Amino acid sequence: MRSLPVDDPGTPDHRSPTRFLWWLAVRAWPSMLGGICWGVVWMVSQALMPAVIGKAVDAGLADRDRGALLTWGAVLLGLGLVQAASGIIRHRFATFNWLTAAYRTIQITIAQANRLGATLPKRLATGEVVSIGTADINHIGSALDVVARGSGAVVAIITIAAILFGASVPLGLVVILGVPLLMALVGGLIRPLHRRQQAYREQQGKLTSRAGDIVTGLRVLRGVGGEATFAARYRAESQSLRSAGVRVARVESMLEAAQVLVPGAFVVLVVWLGARFALRGEITPGQLVAFYGYASFLIAPLRTITEAIDKLIRGHVAARRVVAMLALRRDLAEPPSLRRCPTARATLSTRSPAS
Repeated sequence: MRSLPVDDPGTPDHRSPTRFLWWLAVRAWPSMLGGICWGVVWMVSQALMPAVIGKAVDAGLADRDRGALLTWGAVLLGLGLVQAASGIIRHRFATFNWLTAAYRTIQITIAQANRLGATLPKRLATGEVVSIGTADINHIGSALDVVARGSGAVVAIITIAAILFGASVPLGLVVILGVPLLMALVGGLIRPLHRRQQAYREQQGKLTSRAGDIVTGLRVLRGVGGEATFAARYRAESQSLRSAGVRVARVESMLEAAQVLVPGAFVVLVVWLGARFALRGEITPGQLVAFYGYASFLIAPLRTITEAIDKLIRGHVAARRVVAMLALRRDLAEPPSLRRCPTARATLSTRSPAS
């Protein structure tokens, strides 16, 4: 695995937040690809476990075949080892992707601040710049981090649907049609969460700027007796930010509840249908056990996909702030002679004021 970027962050694509996130992913494509591959192995190895347990029940317990039971038990052990190893490697790649996106965002933000110079305070509040380095990089890094698990969840759901189709077409249809419906129900909370997160982010930047202004001019405020006025303004804006945070938390709590309730109801439906098919002799007891395992396991990939959507939206909101800063231009353009001559630019930047 390569080391983290230090010297060459590259030229970012700041035409849109989506292009910026894609640019970050392309810049780290080896680790992104590795995380996706190991995420698929990690999740699919878990998805195959209920099928192996069902085979062990039918071939080993129902038929009283000790050899078959030991064979399928060994297969289950092998899947467990693969899951453990791939989970460690997948987490390593995901952490590397998080750090790469976060540190590269910091690098290009600092480079843009250096290019803008005195223009930056005129165009952008100090709190916005501080929030990029404290809150936004976390969301941008998480957007790239969750891609590995999200890809594995999608492939795992497709794998489970294919296995269910092979055993029972009605149950396969329930999964194929039910999963998009569940995602649509849970996704209905994503849009209002997006709007409230964006409003919270804007107020957070304003409050950070207010705090910076108070600290910078504290001596002047004491001299003119304006401490109480500024304290009251900061208190009012702080309460407004708290209210915005409560509104965000309210939607987030509903989203978390839906991630438990909706997949849980789906588990009940699949198990109920599987039990009826088993009573009619359409599926074996081992397949019924496997169906219950599939339905229980589906909660994990469904929650992962919902989490991926949430983090990608948060990353998109954060990337919009970074893109807005990268789109700023200096009040005075750099002379063409300096743009054509990097040596002259370096000489001017390093020359002492006394010279």
